[in-house]
Amino acid sequence: MNSRNHYLQAKVIIPFFMQIALIIYVVSALQLSSPIVGGMLSESSFPVIVFLIATPAAIKLLIDGVKDAKKEIAEGKDVVVKKKSIKPVLTVVIMAVFIALFELLGFSILAPLYVFFFMMVYDDKPQFIVKKIVFALLIAVVVYVMYAIAFDIRFPEIWR
Repeated sequence: MNSRNHYLQAKVIIPFFMQIALIIYVVSALQLSSPIVGGMLSESSFPVIVFLIATPAAIKLLIDGVKDAKKEIAEGKDVVVKKKSIKPVLTVVIMAVFIALFELLGFSILAPLYVFFFMMVYDDKPQFIVKKIVFALLIAVVVYVMYAIAFDIRFPEIWR
């Protein structure tokens, strides 16, 4: 059995690519604007906070996956192939599309679509489309109000 196959399992690959996605996410957000403007948190502070919280978790999962793979190699275990879910890949694709189109389409268009597609990916009952659309719109409005009123963060005109 090739020892490389042990490192190509989901427990190693997914945290690795999640860390890459997190890095791309925070770099893209920082290119849009500074996280602190005039001594106040700006809209790009959220991706920085997500990055700071998610990075240690992704690194811990990656280290644990590598340790498990090394242990399997040492014990001579074969790689067990399980049915794979496409949901983690779709999550990364949705995030990447959201980031890539954010500057072009803005918050008001992309936020409801972002929430809607996540609901479609992770819901086992896709028949309630109208309900999902309403929830996506409500969540986008709540997030916008939270940023604009509660945190007093003003979105640039293009993001509205």
